[in-house]
Amino acid sequence: MSSRDRIWFGVVIGIAVLAVVMEVSSIRGEFVFGVASLALMGLAWLLGEATDQAGNTAGPRTSALLNATFGNLPEVVIVILAINAGLDDIARASIIGSVIGNVLLILGLSLIVGGWKNGIQSFNEQVAATNSSMLILGVAGLGLPTLFAALHSSESADTLSIWTGALLLLCYAGYLLFTFSMPGQKLEDEPGSARWSTREAVVALAVTAVATGVASEVLVDSIKPMVEQLGIPRPFVGLILVPFVGNVAEHFSAVRLAYRNRIDFSMAIAFGSGIQIALGASGIAVFASILLGDELSLVFDPFQIAALGAAALVATRVARGGETNWLEGLQLVAIYLIVAVAVWLS
Repeated sequence: MSSRDRIWFGVVIGIAVLAVVMEVSSIRGEFVFGVASLALMGLAWLLGEATDQAGNTAGPRTSALLNATFGNLPEVVIVILAINAGLDDIARASIIGSVIGNVLLILGLSLIVGGWKNGIQSFNEQVAATNSSMLILGVAGLGLPTLFAALHSSESADTLSIWTGALLLLCYAGYLLFTFSMPGQKLEDEPGSARWSTREAVVALAVTAVATGVASEVLVDSIKPMVEQLGIPRPFVGLILVPFVGNVAEHFSAVRLAYRNRIDFSMAIAFGSGIQIALGASGIAVFASILLGDELSLVFDPFQIAALGAAALVATRVARGGETNWLEGLQLVAIYLIVAVAVWLS
C-alpha cells in the first residue's frame, strides 16, 4: 500500500469518525446525513479498492464476485438498520433502488464512457444472458408478492414473502454455483496488477467493513430528522439517495473498467450487484427482520415494481447480441433519470 493510499484511507476513516461525533453532539439531521453519506461513499470506494486488490490474483470471476459482495455491503447494512429503526418503507425502496441503480445508472454510465472511448465493445453473450435471466427472476420474485397482496390478505402476503425470500436465496446460491462451475461462464478479461499485499487488503477490508456498519447506523438515524427539516420525499430518499451513496464502489469500478475496454468485467459488476440485491439482499432482509421482531413484507409500491420491471427489460435487451455502444448506455441512464424525477414529484 502506497503512502497516498494510506493518506486516503486515513481521511475516509476520519470522516466516518466525524459523522459519529456530529450525531453524538446532536447536530442538525441534514448535516449529519451529508457527512455520513460522504463517509459511506468514501468507505464504499475503499471497499472497492480493497476487493479489487484482493481479487487481482484470483481471476476475473472471483474478483467480480468480491466487488459485488463488498460493494453491496453498505446497502445491505443500511436495509437491516432501517428495518430495525422502523423505516420499512425506506428499506423496501432501498432494495429496489439498489437494483435499478446498478442495472440502469452504473451499467448505463459504463456503456457511455466505454463506448465513447473505445467504440463498439464486445462481451460474453452467454454470461450476459445468464445474468439477465437471473435479473428477470429477481423482478418476478419481488413483484409477485405485491400482486398477491392486491388480491388477497396482508397476512397471506407476509407468509408468501418468507417463502419468496427463501427461494430467492436458494436461486442466488445456485447462480453462484453455476457461475463458478460452468466453463461457458468464463469472462474474457485479464487480471490487474496488485498494489497491496494480501495482508494489507484483508486488514483494509476488515476495518472498512466495521466502519461501514457504524457510518450506516449514523446515516439511518439521521434520515427522519433530515426528511422533516428539508422536506425531501421519503420515496426519493429510499429509492435514489441511499442506494446512490452505497453504490459508489460499483460506479467507480465498473466505469473505470469500461473505460479501459474491460467491458465483460464491468458488466459482471453491474449485473452481479443488481442480482445480489434482488435475490440475496432481499432474502437476507426478510429473515433479518424476523430476528429483529419487525417482519419485512416484500410488498412494494406499484410504481417501484414498474421501475424495476422497466430496468430489467431494457438491461436484458442490452445483454443480447454480444456487442454494446454508448447509445444503449444513454438509454439506460435516461430511464433512471425519469424514475428519479418521478419519485421526487410523488
